[in-house]
Parts: sequence; structure tokens; C-alpha cells
Amino acid sequence: MKLLDHRWPGSTWYQATAPQPDFASVSGLHRYRVAIVGAGLAGLSTALGLIERGQRDVCVIDAAMPGAGASGRNGGFVFAGYSLDNEALVEQLGSTAARTLHGWTREAVSLMRHRADRHGIDCQINDAGVVLADWFGDDAVLSTMAKRWPDELGFGLDLLDRKALREQVCSHRYGCGLHEPGSFHFHPLRYLLGLAEVIENHGGAVLAHSPVRSIDREHGRWRLRCDHGQVEADEVVLTTGGYDRRLHRPVQRALQPVATYIAVTEPLGVRLQEVLPAPVAVYDTRFAFDYYRPLPDRRLLWGGRISMAARSPAAIRRLMARDLARVFPELRGVRLEYAWGGWMSYARHQMPLIGRQPNGLWYGLAFGGHGMATTTLSGEVLAEALTGDGGRLQAFSRWPPIWGGGPVGRAGIQGYYWYRQLLDALRERWLGRQHPL
Repeated sequence: MKLLDHRWPGSTWYQATAPQPDFASVSGLHRYRVAIVGAGLAGLSTALGLIERGQRDVCVIDAAMPGAGASGRNGGFVFAGYSLDNEALVEQLGSTAARTLHGWTREAVSLMRHRADRHGIDCQINDAGVVLADWFGDDAVLSTMAKRWPDELGFGLDLLDRKALREQVCSHRYGCGLHEPGSFHFHPLRYLLGLAEVIENHGGAVLAHSPVRSIDREHGRWRLRCDHGQVEADEVVLTTGGYDRRLHRPVQRALQPVATYIAVTEPLGVRLQEVLPAPVAVYDTRFAFDYYRPLPDRRLLWGGRISMAARSPAAIRRLMARDLARVFPELRGVRLEYAWGGWMSYARHQMPLIGRQPNGLWYGLAFGGHGMATTTLSGEVLAEALTGDGGRLQAFSRWPPIWGGGPVGRAGIQGYYWYRQLLDALRERWLGRQHPL
């Protein structure tokens, strides 16, 4: 697969409401101790983590602008956990180790909040938090989670019965819900651009519009070749996510880019508060769930679906309008003024790829599904290792880069997604008869 186009047709609401800073590009020869390829949240978090540990001789290089990929065009949810669900994490590691790894993601949520406050990043943080809403009318599932995770993961969730949930989300589509303390939602692109500014203000460099064409080891140093210049570095970190799978294939062949879609409504005025009396971000318990949240200008951001296919803005509008009306029939027919898609990167084991290759190249990839916290965690883990503390890095060696199967793997993943969606539809039909909402 060639370089995936991060410039999907149609602009995002984030791009329309974010600053437009200028960044230098790679021209001539640059030398740094650490060069990071990919200016999404993983790359910028790694750079800032290094700077906070006293290492300022660092640059972040991107083919486009910081945040042009998944990190700057996602739903804007910030909450704990990995793409691998909690139950599977406990099964693989046991409760003690799972509690530790899950706790790291909770610390990452707090770190993001702290950095935004400390550096005055205006990224529209909303502390109302994130709610998981039951789609199937089976209250026992979320009730069991609320009871189980404090013991097994040290992770408390607030159970909302049906009445309490409808005081926050006015939809008869749902049963009960879970609210995650400490979670929040925000403008991810503003946050990333804020991180980039902090990095530059503290001696690092952010270099944009500079696609890296090759990474080679020469005379004990790395050489990164771009169109109009080169970068030499002692250490290189690869953080390109699902938007490039060619620079270092031993790692990147493990990735499968998966699409998700988002639309943003016209300003809704009082109608927004009628459907969302509390300004929470919401997702549901299906495999391919809806996710949505209110925006400061009284719009509703609505996302969902997972697929292996890119879609046009018109197609995304049709899909999102249908899904939105299913949850909030009173909003049927509202105009969707923005529509876009993006590529999330996944590994087969559904855990992040964080590590170092035998040739010395570092990497932090595959954060699809729970990107904000785990990506920030990756930056911290890599910054620690690059400055001499590889303890947490070793914990992720259990999940190495495993070939994702290429085009055959993509077809298999799409088939699996259809299968899971069918199971959800059958479950919805069956449980709807047993537990009508």
C-alpha cells in the first residue's frame, strides 16, 4: 500500500476552528540528537517528554502539518484504556500487571489535562467527561463492569441507571450507562498545535511539509532524506500511525489502517441541550459504536462506523445522518455542515506497538480506538527509554510487530467487522424482545 492520503476530501470542523501557524520545512542539512518522524500526538508527546527531561536537541518532522492525520481529526475523547478491551487485558496479563498497564493510561489522561493547563493551550476542554451507554437494554453488563473493574484494575466507574442516564442523554435508545471520572473531551487539533508551539518555545523544532523518503543508517548515525534536504540524528523515532507503511517495513507491515467517519451538524441552539442536557461525550456498547459530543458553538459532532474503505463527504453525511436519527429522531433532517474520515492504525493484537528494532530504530504506533491516552503514554514511555529508563518500554515487548496480512489481512478484517456487526444486530433484536427499553 502506498502512502495513504491524509487529506481526505472535505475539510474538518477542527481545521476550520484552529489556528493556522507557520512551520519551517526541511531545507538543507539539519542535525539533531533525536529525530521523530510523524507530528501526530505520538511524535509531539515524545518530543515534549524529552524536553521535559532536559533533552532539547530534538525535531519532529511531518509530511504535512502537525495533526494532519488521525491525531487531529478524531472524536476528541480522552479516557483510559487500550483498544484491547479490559477483560482481554486481564486474561492476558493477570489482574496485577493489567492494573499497572491500565493505570498508566489513566496517568496519561491526567498528564494531558495538566499539560493543557500548564501551557495555557486553548483546546476547548470539557470536563463533563465520557459516558458509555448501553445499546442493548441489558443493564447487567454495565453493572458487572462497574463492580468488577475497581477490584481487578483499580479503576472506578460511576453506574448511571436509566433515569440518571436520561438526565444526561435524552434518548430512548439506551438502557443504563457508565461515566468515567477524570475523562474529558476536547479539540484535538488545537491541543496538538499547542504542543508544537511548546516544543518550539523550549528549543525543539517542528518541521512541516517535509515527507521523509528514506531512513538509512550511515556511519553510526541516521540519515533521513526529504525532498529539499536531509536530517542527521543519533536516534530516530517512527510515529507515523496509519498514514505511512513504507519507511520501515519490519514494523509498519504490522499495521492495518482502519477508517472511521465523522460529521458535524449545523449550530443547533437550544435543541442541543434538549438532547444532551449534560455536555458529556457518549459512545455505546456495540462493536461498531456511535460516538458523539457537543461542541462549543452549539453543534453536535457525530462519528461512527468502522471500515476498510475511504468514503466521500457525501457518503459520510448519508451514513452519519441515518445513525444520528436513530438515536435522536428529533434531529432528523439537521444539516451536516462538515464530514470527513480518517485512518486509525491497528495491530493484530489490538495493543500499541512501542519498542525498538534491532537496528536501533524506535517506534510508537497502532493506537486506533483509544488513541489519545495511549498515544500520550507512548510518548512518555519512549522519552523515558531514550533518556535511560527502559522499564516501561519492556512491558510492551509482549506485543511485538506481527505482520498484519497485507491486502488479504484487510479483507479478513473487513469480514470480521461485518460478522461482529451482524452479531450486534442479532443481539439487539433478541434482547430487545427480552428487555424492551
